[in-house]
Amino acid sequence: MISRKFALGLALAAAVTVVPGLAFADCKLAGDADAGKTVANGCKSCHEFAADKASKATGPNLHDVYGAKAGGRGDFAKYSEALKAAAAKVTWDDASIDAYLTEPKDFLAKVNGKDMKHAMFYKVADGEKRKQVIAFLKAIKGNKDCP
Repeated sequence: MISRKFALGLALAAAVTVVPGLAFADCKLAGDADAGKTVANGCKSCHEFAADKASKATGPNLHDVYGAKAGGRGDFAKYSEALKAAAAKVTWDDASIDAYLTEPKDFLAKVNGKDMKHAMFYKVADGEKRKQVIAFLKAIKGNKDCP
């Protein structure tokens, strides 16, 4: 016979497993956007993607980054000097995100006209994967049900 505590623990574990999936039940990603979600998992150690989550201490929430000014997330205070300097010149679109993910430091040096300290080191070398990440960021922008 199963003890009451064990049964309760099992039910709680099942609820914790199922409920997060339900939170994004209305999220419909297809093609490049769906593939981009998988690629973007590599960014989750520093960034958040869910609309209702605050930025992490290590990086800003990227949920609504597409179309936004660089360095514009108000709940993230640790933007690098390079990103702060680029803020007036960069709006995150296909071209800027692609260039940034290719080589963040080089992109910011070109935008700012000089090398400046910057903490982002993660790169996406594969052009197809960058395209997928961009499609993912476009798909989740303004969509509270995604990622």
